[in-house]
Amino acid sequence: MNNTLPVTKLPETENATTYEIETAFFSSVSRGDVDSVNTMIKMLLKSGIVTNKLSKDDTKPLKYWAINTIAIATRYAIMGGADETACYSFTDEAIMQIDSLTEERDILQFLFKKSLQLTATVNKIQQNTHPKAVRDVLKIINTRLFEDLRLDILASECGISKDHLSLLFKKSLGVTIPQYIKSQRLAAAKDMLKRGMSLSEVAFTTGFSTESYFIKCFKDEFNITPGEFMR
Repeated sequence: MNNTLPVTKLPETENATTYEIETAFFSSVSRGDVDSVNTMIKMLLKSGIVTNKLSKDDTKPLKYWAINTIAIATRYAIMGGADETACYSFTDEAIMQIDSLTEERDILQFLFKKSLQLTATVNKIQQNTHPKAVRDVLKIINTRLFEDLRLDILASECGISKDHLSLLFKKSLGVTIPQYIKSQRLAAAKDMLKRGMSLSEVAFTTGFSTESYFIKCFKDEFNITPGEFMR
């Protein structure tokens, strides 16, 4: 699929791991990057991720994977600016339809069609509602989430002053740039914990200064500690 963690570069080689492809896929959904999502879909199919999740005569594992994928993609779409209520309604309808399908091909075609539809919705919202400077900074954040993203660096790359960029961003998204970056990194951390990474590894990877500070921020964001979440 395409660029994911709220954030990750498009895998540049055919040897990309399933994790890298899935991460890139979800990240691309949050950016509204239809072309990248389409590319990631092809890479996922080529990587064998689907067949690895299937038993010979039972489509249940595929359905579970498809339902999980669309649910996560929806949350990334919300992070990209899509309406929360509409997205959850979209997910409920998609899950019911996936559950009614009986053929592997139909499940996959439906999943990928809905993924592209969701991404196109995010793209339309971002193009229509955010000023160019905000769209530019969102793209930088979503593709380089774990890099140095100080305001002066972002403003320089967007070609406007720090104050003007801060004002535009807060007006468009309702949060400050540092708040948005922290939220995106915590969303990424949640995915990493789900995939079995240790608490210390996740805290380090996502750029939090200490493990205790990471735990505090995680609790503030999700109302649950990382340890409780993993259990």
